[in-house]
Amino acid sequence: MNIEVKICGLCRPSDARLAQESGADYLGVVLAPSPRRQEAEAALEIWEGGRGGRGGLTARRVGVFVDAAEDGAIDTAARLGLDVLQLHGAESPELCRRIGAAGDWRVWKAIHVDASTDLVREVGRYAGAVDGVLIEGRSDRGKGGVGARFDWELAASARQSWPEGLTLIMAGGLTAGNVSSAVQVVGPDVVDVSSGVGRVLCEKDPEKLRAFIAAVKKTIGRASG
Repeated sequence: MNIEVKICGLCRPSDARLAQESGADYLGVVLAPSPRRQEAEAALEIWEGGRGGRGGLTARRVGVFVDAAEDGAIDTAARLGLDVLQLHGAESPELCRRIGAAGDWRVWKAIHVDASTDLVREVGRYAGAVDGVLIEGRSDRGKGGVGARFDWELAASARQSWPEGLTLIMAGGLTAGNVSSAVQVVGPDVVDVSSGVGRVLCEKDPEKLRAFIAAVKKTIGRASG
């Protein structure tokens, strides 16, 4: 059992360094309209701040976009050296496929879930067009990283027929206190947290962040043992 951790909504180089040194696999920066939005120059500074942890390895860079213009997203990804483009808008499978083919990066598409969502159908639409599907709750507060929790059983049911090779990223209301249960119920490949390890809007809480990653590692250890 191997589950990776993404720390998202990073606004400060010091928090990127903290996430890196604590064992995060992905460092996410919001590049879309949001209270946590960062301009390209600031995003580079944040990711550079993540260097130096875990024997000098650098966690992968994830840029969060919402309905960005195709050329703009591709240009930004190339300029920032992104490893992953995380798309939270109404991007079609065809657009996702074109963006993925334009560079040496992965594309993750967010699906916002509520009780009316046919999750199996939505995942099937994007299978083959993206490298991963991120599942989070639907919210009136916005489309990207709003921390809305959803019914985990919907994801667990969809997981039974999950397309081979498609990464499942789980987000929405995760904390150190519930991530172990989420992992056991759904079995994601990646868990994604932002506000669940926050102190205030653009600042991470070191204790919460370390506790979150430790909880994931403990869960992996129990499953492996």
